[in-house]
Amino acid sequence: MNKEELYAKFENDMAKRTRFFRFLLILDQMANVIFWNGSQDETVSSHIGRRIKAGRGTWFDKRLCCFLKRLERNHCEKSLGE
Repeated sequence: MNKEELYAKFENDMAKRTRFFRFLLILDQMANVIFWNGSQDETVSSHIGRRIKAGRGTWFDKRLCCFLKRLERNHCEKSLGE
């Protein structure tokens, strides 16, 4: 990815997400690092979605995805790759 594409991606993210939503995203990514020892660039739902898809999801991972499905249909599956 070159600089122009990276800048365009950044500007698009700033335009489509509010400051509060970006703050919640930071907290989500921080929880992924602290509780799941995941990447700082990945959300909890993406991380556990990948684990479930790979057959390595724990009971808690599955329960959390079940809860998130109530907020958004197929949330963990939709978050993969974000």
